[in-house]
Amino acid sequence: MISLKEWVKAHPLGAVLAAAIAVRLLAVIWSQGFIHSDDHFETVSVAWDWLTSGLSGDDGFLTWKHKGAETITRFPLYTLFLFGQMKLCQWLGIDTLGAMMYVIRFVHALLSLVPVWAAFQIARTVTGSVRWAVAAGLVMSFHFALPFLGMRNLIEVVGGGIWLAALVYLYRYHDDKRIFWLNVAGTLTGLAWMIRFQIAFAVLPVPLLLWWREQHIRPAAHYSGAVVATILLSGLADWWLLGGFARSTFTGLARNFGLQAHYHTIPLLYFVMLVLLLVPPISLVMPFLAFRRRFVREQALLVWSSVSFVVFHTLHPLQQERYVFPIVPAVIVMGILAVWHYLNRDRQTALLPQWLKLTAWASLAVNMALLFFFTFAYGHKGMIEPLRWLQDTAPDARVMFVQPEVKRWVPMEYGGKSLRPVYVREWESLRQWSPSQAGEPEFDYFVIYPKTDTRLPAYLDSLEIRFGPLELVEQIPPSYYDRTLHLLNPGHNDDFAAYVYCPAGGHQ
Repeated sequence: MISLKEWVKAHPLGAVLAAAIAVRLLAVIWSQGFIHSDDHFETVSVAWDWLTSGLSGDDGFLTWKHKGAETITRFPLYTLFLFGQMKLCQWLGIDTLGAMMYVIRFVHALLSLVPVWAAFQIARTVTGSVRWAVAAGLVMSFHFALPFLGMRNLIEVVGGGIWLAALVYLYRYHDDKRIFWLNVAGTLTGLAWMIRFQIAFAVLPVPLLLWWREQHIRPAAHYSGAVVATILLSGLADWWLLGGFARSTFTGLARNFGLQAHYHTIPLLYFVMLVLLLVPPISLVMPFLAFRRRFVREQALLVWSSVSFVVFHTLHPLQQERYVFPIVPAVIVMGILAVWHYLNRDRQTALLPQWLKLTAWASLAVNMALLFFFTFAYGHKGMIEPLRWLQDTAPDARVMFVQPEVKRWVPMEYGGKSLRPVYVREWESLRQWSPSQAGEPEFDYFVIYPKTDTRLPAYLDSLEIRFGPLELVEQIPPSYYDRTLHLLNPGHNDDFAAYVYCPAGGHQ
């Protein structure tokens, strides 16, 4: 019988993927919730609407949040992909969103293996070393953010993985000059573009770099032709789904042209994000290694596509942290190759300098601590768990959600189709309810989100004046992830502590 050590040696890529999926399976179970609004409200929420209300409106074209196809600003492929998973779950008898999300996260766990595979392949192609390929795959497997982000329903993360796969085939073309690889790379680039339009910022220099490197326009033409063909297919799909050729693209461009900043961000946000995501202190060293002249010349495709992406995003006035996610896998690979190049090409030695060894070990320690933290992180727990509790306890209840100081939309889809919710997002809206009279209560439950625990008595007082005495039936404390973000920046991050009350004597 073959030993585990022999199997790993014989199947290095298989061993790397097995290690990656092990961590990701933990994240499937425990890395729940969402971190950005788009993680739910522009993806899962839309797919759930399609599942419960139908895909198309009266005109026969796709709807988006119950609005017409003319409002859709992103190509709907990814959201239809989520819808397909939900339909499969429904066919299997899984009819609650909370249960469906385990399946959806598992599918995303498989998708998040693509960057692991791609890092292994690129490193093996460039270095010619299985050891360095394994190292690159393991870095991508255990990078603290990637299992956590891979479980999220973020188009930025999915698009970034596909872009790295496209780079694999660009490297294969450089290795054996087969035009077929350029066609594959172009098709994958078009697919990444369909998922996340802003991938185009990374693609812009690629045709020119192919032309410059090969000293002939033919490779650039083949690659560009495959990209354009894929994008034309997306345009035709829009015609069928939305009633106009490339309708989502043109609507998105019109909506975003001249768009100004919506958020206050720090200068050079994306550079700071990359330093943090690549884990200090090693991330402070990598730029000096990656922008050495010889490395830039030899890895021009990887370097300049990444630089182009970051620079163009930095120039745009509308900036959010998640916008940098698509390029993170490529930058990680660039950093790994830069270290290899420094050790094996510039210095002509395989010995690791002491300063670099200490830097790497320090970063590894930080990374593993963060990996544990994020793998078991639950984002917006207090926004989700009350709804799951209500669906199990009273799926058709009349519920008032009281959150005048917590300006976040509640993901009602977790409460099922029959829940009857009312939002109180401003105190003035309570005035429409008069003090409670004898008879049936107007609401079965009240879910309260106080800004701080000390504000809870004031919330209760305002509600009991109108609805009579209330009793606590369920309390959802913040997840440690939400609590940590709240402690770091309480003005921006709520802890989402939730309190579920019912009329006194009304809970069974």
